[in-house]
Amino acid sequence: MFDVRKLVVFSEVVRRGSMSAAAAALQYTTSAVSQQITALERDLGHQLLVRTPSGVHPTPAGQRLVGHAEVILAAVEDAERDLSRSSAPEPGLVRVASFSSAASEILPRVITRFREAFPRTEVRLVAADPDEAVELLRAGDVEVSVVTEVPGESRGDYGDLCLTPLFDDDFHVVLPPGHRLANVRAVPLDALSGEKWVVSSATGTCPDARVFLNSCRRAGFTPSVSFRAEDYPTVQGLVAAELGVSLVPSLALRSARHDVAVRPVAGRPPSRRISLATTEEPEANGAVAALVAVARAVGTHRERAGGRRAYTVPARPVSVA
Repeated sequence: MFDVRKLVVFSEVVRRGSMSAAAAALQYTTSAVSQQITALERDLGHQLLVRTPSGVHPTPAGQRLVGHAEVILAAVEDAERDLSRSSAPEPGLVRVASFSSAASEILPRVITRFREAFPRTEVRLVAADPDEAVELLRAGDVEVSVVTEVPGESRGDYGDLCLTPLFDDDFHVVLPPGHRLANVRAVPLDALSGEKWVVSSATGTCPDARVFLNSCRRAGFTPSVSFRAEDYPTVQGLVAAELGVSLVPSLALRSARHDVAVRPVAGRPPSRRISLATTEEPEANGAVAALVAVARAVGTHRERAGGRRAYTVPARPVSVA
C-alpha cells in the first residue's frame, strides 16, 4: 500500500503542472518531489507522469489516479475533522431548548455542575415549549431539548430522537381557595367529576393534556373543559378567579399563587416524564454527553429526595419540602 503523503505530492504536481511549482507550494525541494513521484510510480507499477519541456502531464494511468486521489484525500480530511471534533475537550457552545419551568427549576443545577467539568463551554438556553424545542433540535438550531412524555406511551413523534429520561413530574389538584375540597389532605379525582376544568393546552394533544385526559378517564369520567390556556400561571389565575379547577405538574407549582389551594391527588398521582432529547447518542466524553449525564444525575437525585411538595392550607404561601 502506498503512502498517502505521496498522493498529496502527486496531486499537487498535476494541479500545478510542474515539479518545481509543486515543490514551492509544498515547501519541498524539487528533487524531493521527483523522488516521491518515482516512489509512487514504483509502488503502483505504472508511469503516472510524462515530463516535457513545458512541464509535466498525467499519463492515462495518472489521469485515473487523479480521480481516485480526490476521493481518497477528501476522505482523509473528513476523518481528520471528525477525530478532531471527538477529541476536542470542549466545544465552544451547547444550546439547550427548554420550557420555562424546567429552565428555572432544573437546568440551573445542571449548568452549575456541568461547568465544573467544562468551564470554558458556554451553555445557551433557548426558550421553547416542548414541540418547538423538538423542531429546533431537528433543524440543528440546538443540541439538546427538554421534552415531556406520557409514561407508558409509545415514543410517537419522538421516534427518530434519542431520549434520556430525567424524572417523573407529579400533577396536583389546584382549586379555588373556597372550594369544598380545599382543606382535604388528598383529593380523589372522581370527586371532581362534575367540575369545570381549566387546562394548559390550546389543542388538547400535548403530553400534559393527555396525562390529564387519561387520569380523568381512569377515574371514570370525561372532564368538562371551560378554559384552555397557554401556560400554567394563566391556569392558576383562572382557578383563583373561581372559573374552574385544574391539574398542574409540580415543576409549574414552584411559583404557585397564594390565592389557590394546591392538594395532592389521592392514590397514585398522574405524572408526566421530563426527558432530554438529542438527535443521536452523544459522543462519549463530549460536552453534550456530559450535560446529559449531569441532567440525569440531577433528575435521579430529585426523585430519590421525593420530588414532591408539602402544601399548606389555602391562601397561605406554599412551602417546598
